[in-house]
Amino acid sequence: MESLKGFLCLSMATLLCIGSFAQENLTLAQKKPRQNEKVLVQNAATANGYNSVQTAYNGALREAKTKFAGKSVDVRNLAKGEVYFTSDGMAANYYNYTIVELPDATTLALSMALTKALAEVEEDSKFAINKIVITSEDVDKAKIKGEVIDLLNKKGHKVVAKEYLEKLYAEQQTSKSETFNQKTAVKGNNFSATGYYINISITDDYLQAQIINVSTGEYDGNAIVNF
Repeated sequence: MESLKGFLCLSMATLLCIGSFAQENLTLAQKKPRQNEKVLVQNAATANGYNSVQTAYNGALREAKTKFAGKSVDVRNLAKGEVYFTSDGMAANYYNYTIVELPDATTLALSMALTKALAEVEEDSKFAINKIVITSEDVDKAKIKGEVIDLLNKKGHKVVAKEYLEKLYAEQQTSKSETFNQKTAVKGNNFSATGYYINISITDDYLQAQIINVSTGEYDGNAIVNF
């Protein structure tokens, strides 16, 4: 009897979790894409008409997965479109939607780590990628570099080449000593004291993001996200 009660409780908990997860997906489907989601198709329309947002989401997701087989996709901006009438005269709706590619575990960890590491950094700061160290053979270094640049830009920061940031810093130090050419010196609005290097380390177990203040050499941010 006790075993039966335990089984029923476990089954109920499982159903509640599945229901909560399904509701969360449906809620997200009606919102705009997140920053870390890549938009694949905008202004798509369902091939069939539906009489509820849940069935419309299921249909739109099937279409998205068929169109982009092999990719992890989902639906966003799901909303009623044109009215559709069935053969027996019942009204339904086509639905408009956006197809997005969901971030993989590494991309998601990168976004989380940068968000945490940048918590104390002012918006519109300048960054240069100092180094990216990857020990996992499954991760593409060039792709990670591109994602770092993209994430920094979306967070309102500027990204420059490392050698350019070093030049700006050197000119700033020179200007402080007052032995500089007024015509070629870096102006205040071109480079502030808030210049940063960023280091990224990725292993099979974790991802780490470090933010280094160019002016002080201090770590102004450090975050680790475990896989």
